[in-house]
This record gives sequence, C-alpha cells and structure tokens, in this order.
Amino acid sequence: MALLTLVDPVEFASKAVDTSRRTTEALITIMENIASTVDNLNRTTTRVNSLLDEVEEPLKRVMPQLGNAMNAMAAMGEAAQQLGELSKKLGPLTTLAENAGGLFGFRPTRPASPPKDESGTTSS
Repeated sequence: MALLTLVDPVEFASKAVDTSRRTTEALITIMENIASTVDNLNRTTTRVNSLLDEVEEPLKRVMPQLGNAMNAMAAMGEAAQQLGELSKKLGPLTTLAENAGGLFGFRPTRPASPPKDESGTTSS
C-alpha cells in the first residue's frame, strides 16, 4: 500500500496527456512539412513539363536533319580518305608521266616563285 501512495494518478495522467500533446504537435509539424514538400514537387514538375513542351517539338524536327548532316560528314571523311589513298597510289604514275613527257620535250609546269625585293629575299 505504501507503494500506491507514491504514485499519483493525476500526475501520471497529466504527464501522459502532455506527452500525447507534444507527440501530436510533432506529427502535425511533420505532416505540414511533407505537404509543403509535395507542393514544391508539384510546382517543379509543372515547370519541367512546360519546359519540355516548349523544347520537345523543335528537337523532334531538328534531330533527323542533324543525323543526316552527321552521316554526310562521315561520308565526306571517307571520300577524302579515299582521295588521299588514290593520290598515293598515283604517285608512281605521275613520275612516269613526267619522265615520258621529258622524252618528248615537255617540261612539267612548276609554280612561279614569289617575287624578290631589292635585297634578294622573297617578300610575303
């Protein structure tokens, strides 16, 4: 019985109610923060969707032409490479033609040298 006199039921109930009140207030604060976060996410989603609506259609129109241009550039690179290989392969034929022309009195044309100034050096 002495143990029962040490426990005050009113004080115990008061502490329980106070703890419940603080827990409820904390839960309400958490729920308000979650609601605020959800509102921010909704606004962000709306902005991203509107941005995509503005950009998506022009990109859809441009991408095929961009792909075609990239393919054309690759084809031009291959053609330039083949021309380079062709010029290497024709080198001996060019030498042969120059030598054959020399037999008939033809001289290969050489580019003109740049004009010289009074000191004897070439001017640019």
